Parts: sequence; structure tokens; C-alpha cells
Amino acid sequence: MRGGPKHGRGFRRLLLISLVCAAARAQTPETNLARPDYSRAARAWPWIWKPYLTRHIPEALLTNAEPLQVRDGRLELSIEQVLDLVLANNLSIAAARLYPSMAQADLLRAKSGSSPRGVDQAVVPSIVFAGAVGGSILGGGGNVGGTSFTAGGITGNASAVTIRPAGLFDPTVSVNFSVDHTSSPLNTVVVSGVPAVTTTTRAFSFGYTQAFSTGLSISASYGVNRQKSTQLHLLYNPYYTPGFNVSFAQQLLNGFGKAVNLALIHVAQNEQNIERESFRATAVTAIVAAENAYWDLIAAKEAVSAAEEEVKAAEQLVENNRKEFEAGVMSRLDIATAESQAATSRRDLIVARTNEQNAELQLKTLISKNLDEPLASASIQTVDAFPEPDERPLPKLEEAVAIARKNRPEVSIAEGNIKSQRDVQPFVRNSLLPSMNIFGLMTTDALSNEFGTAWVEAVQFKYPLYAFGINISFPVRNRQAQADNIRAQLELRQSEDTLLRTRNQIELDVQNGLTASRQARQQVISAREALRLAETQLDAEQKRLAAGVSNAYNVVLRQRDVFTARLALAQAQDAYAKARVTLDQAMGTTFEANHLNFEQALARR
Repeated sequence: MRGGPKHGRGFRRLLLISLVCAAARAQTPETNLARPDYSRAARAWPWIWKPYLTRHIPEALLTNAEPLQVRDGRLELSIEQVLDLVLANNLSIAAARLYPSMAQADLLRAKSGSSPRGVDQAVVPSIVFAGAVGGSILGGGGNVGGTSFTAGGITGNASAVTIRPAGLFDPTVSVNFSVDHTSSPLNTVVVSGVPAVTTTTRAFSFGYTQAFSTGLSISASYGVNRQKSTQLHLLYNPYYTPGFNVSFAQQLLNGFGKAVNLALIHVAQNEQNIERESFRATAVTAIVAAENAYWDLIAAKEAVSAAEEEVKAAEQLVENNRKEFEAGVMSRLDIATAESQAATSRRDLIVARTNEQNAELQLKTLISKNLDEPLASASIQTVDAFPEPDERPLPKLEEAVAIARKNRPEVSIAEGNIKSQRDVQPFVRNSLLPSMNIFGLMTTDALSNEFGTAWVEAVQFKYPLYAFGINISFPVRNRQAQADNIRAQLELRQSEDTLLRTRNQIELDVQNGLTASRQARQQVISAREALRLAETQLDAEQKRLAAGVSNAYNVVLRQRDVFTARLALAQAQDAYAKARVTLDQAMGTTFEANHLNFEQALARR
């Protein structure tokens, strides 16, 4: 009995194994050594130019990765070989195999402080998504921003300083050099001593800017100018003006803390598992399509075999009736009846062979990237037969639903997107706050006709400038932040609803799969019995015809019954095989049921 204790223990073990496998998939996947890890940046030391070179991406393989062994115009395939070819050559799987790599590139982008772009079924919450180009949560991508307002005259300068946070987690280094030659007419000679001034300037500067996950931005720079002028009365000519500049800005409200500024990295990390499960979903869809195509092809071949036997029997009946007519036992009407049946049988054979060719073409498109010769004209010979209904017992509904909820990729994808929504909630709450940051600035200048003297003056802070302050900015009514906050929470609720709807749909899929499998099993049993009875009746009718107590028309009817029964059995076996495929898909055990290795499937090119 299928529901006995022995089978119950077996399904409990299957459930335990499925739970362990699902838990392992939920963890952060280890780096697959067979494929490059694009979440890691190119090493900048000691090859400092590597980060600025194009990363090598393997070329797309546009030919079949797994060769198809066509011999004498025939391609022999088992279901195991079909699935191996699907994983190697199917174009949908080849495209989906790139999604995890794209998610790794998104994580690399997020580590720099920029926004991930989102991949396939991994959704980046709209409140932290800064568009296709992306930007830092901290602000712009340039140097620490600020303004100053000059209030002095020719004897000195005074300024009001404002510095705002900016930059990315990746530090930015800038180097500038320029040569400038300027001639300017003047309207007075009191200051310069000449009516026209010509100045030649050589300038060099070096800068460094970086942002940190706490909301801190720092910037440091050094620059030196060498100027030579035609002015009179200058203390030094030429003269050097070196200077150092160090500034910082720390956000205290909006943009403060690691939980806020690392939100994008958490979202990109969630993408890793989501896109692995997205690949699993795509692969399962292709595998299911290939399995169904294989069983359909077997059914089509069974139909051809039945039609060929029907033609053979019908032609034999025509020949027998002609002999009986020549012997004076039968009438010409019996010959006409048998010939009519033979013509109908030949028509059925043509239809069956056409269906077989269509089924072969459907399977070929699923296991190959192109239909070049010799595959295009090859005939496929199926090695396996239909699965027997009693070969694999059906699980109970509760066990099947529990396995499905742990294994279905749709659940992992929905849960991953919910986690992304929850990971950005600190940023959602923080975005309502006003902007307040403290800042500091320290610079030093120098002036001398010798570079060494000017450098010493700059290092000794002979002419220093210190500034510090606080900057507060808050939008009145704050409607934009309120709207973004509301939308983010609604998106989270929507994601939670999606997960519940997915789980309900999974339960329905499992119920439908179990029901279809049970019904198809009974149909196979009934179809086999119907075929046995039809063959018994045909044999009896042929014996009665030979004894002269029946006629050709009755034999024709029995032949049609046998043909119809054989077709019905092939259709029932096909329906049962595909029902089990659908049940495996509903339970999320397609890979396990077919003894396929997910990591190997993902690592293929």
C-alpha cells in the first residue's frame, strides 16, 4: 500500500533531506571556482593599472557545448542524456546562467558606495535606487562640497565656510597640472607699476577624497603654484605658493550610521541568492519542457507503431478477403470494406508520422543551440520507456506541500526581496530626518621665491586657516521624504502579500499535481485493461471470420478498437509521465528527482 508505514518513513527521510538542502541554499553561496567571482575588484597592488582595464568576460558559446552524437542519420537519446543536453545547450538556461554573475557585479558596485542596478527578479527598493547610473547614499560622487563668501579686501581675506558630505566608499585621487600664460591691460599703474601685466603660472595639485559608512567624508589636498609676473614692486618674482588643505564632514541625523549607509550593500548581497534561485527556476522550466517533449515523442512513436500494425493488419485482411472471394466464400463487398479500412489506416499512419516529426523538432530545439546538419535531418530514437505507475509511490499531501515550501525557488526569491525591503528600513526611517552635519577645515599657505622655503613655511603652518561649524538643512513640510517613506512601507507590504500568494499557489500546484498523478495512474491501468480486452475481442472475431460465422466488417471494427486502445494507452502513459514531471516541479524537486547537480549546472558555460 502506498500509504503504509514503510513508505511513510521514506517520505519523512525525503522531507528531512529536502529541509537540509533548502537550508543550505539559503546560506550565502561559496565562490564557485569554475566561474569568476565578479564581486571582487581587480587587485590594485602591485599592478596599479589593473582596476582601469576591461575585465575579461568569456565569449558567448554559440555552438553546442555538449556534442550531439548522430550516427547513420539517427540520434539515440535517453532521458538522462536529454537533460544533460538541455543543461549544456539550452539557450534560456545559458542566458539565465549570467544572472548570478550580474548580481556579483551589482555587489561590486554597491561596495563602492554606488547604487546596485537590480538583476532579473532581484528588486532594488525604489527609495534607495538612484537611477541606472546610480549614486552614493551619502550624496554626490565628487569631493567634499562647500562654499565660501569673501568679505575682505586687498590686505587679506575672510570667508564663511560651508562643507557638505560627498564621495564614495572607494577613495578618489586626483592629480592636476597646468601652465597658464596671461597678458592683461590695466587702467592704472599705481599698484603694478606697468600699464600691462603678463603672468606665467605653473600649477600642480594632488587631492584625496573618501566617504565612510558612518556618514563621514574626508578630503585632503596639496597644491603649489609658481608664478612669474611683469609687475613691479613684487617681493618675490618668481614666487611659489604651496598649500595644504584638509577637511571633513560628519552627518549627524540624515545619513548617519552604518545601518543606513550599508543598506545598498545588503540589498546587493541578497541578490546573490535570489539570482541563484532565479537560475534554478529557469533551469527547471527548461528541464520540464524537455522531459515533456521526450515523453510526447515516445507517445508519438507509439502512435506510429500502432498505426503501422493497423496498416499491416488491414492489408492482411484485404489479402485474405480476396482469397476468400476467389474461393467463392466472400462477396466483393467484404473486399471493399477491407480496402476502405486499409486506406483509413494508411491515413492514420501519415498523421502519426507527421506528429512524430513535430515532436522530434520540438525536442531538438530544446537540446541544441542550432539545428544545423546532421541534427536537422536526423531521426531521434528514444532509449527509455514510459515510467511505470507503481515505480515511484506518491507522497502524502502534507509532506509534498512541506517539501515544496522549502524547495520552490519562487519562495526563496520572494523571501529575498522581502529581506531587501527590510534591510533598507533603517534608511527609510532615517530619510525623514533633517540634514545636520558638523565640519572642519584646516589649510595653510606660504609665499617665497624659493620652493624649499615656501614648503617649510607651509609645513610649519606659518599662515594657517582653521574653520569648523555645523550645517543644518530641513525641508519645510518634508512631503517628499514622507511620500518616499510611505511608498517604501507599502512596497514591503506588497512583497509580503506576494510571498503569501506564492505559498498559496504552491499548495494549489502540489494538490493539482497529486490529483493529476493519481488520475493518470488509474487511466494507465484502465487503458491497459481496455487494450487487453480489445486484443482478445479482435482475436476472437478473426477466429469467427475464419470459421465463417462473422464478416470482414466486424473484424475491421475490432481492429479499429485495438488501434484506438493502443493510442489511448500511449496517451495515458504520456499523461502519467508528464503528471509526475509536473508534480516534481510543484514540489521543487526536479533536480533531485532527475539526479542532477545544481552547482554543476550553474558552472557550465
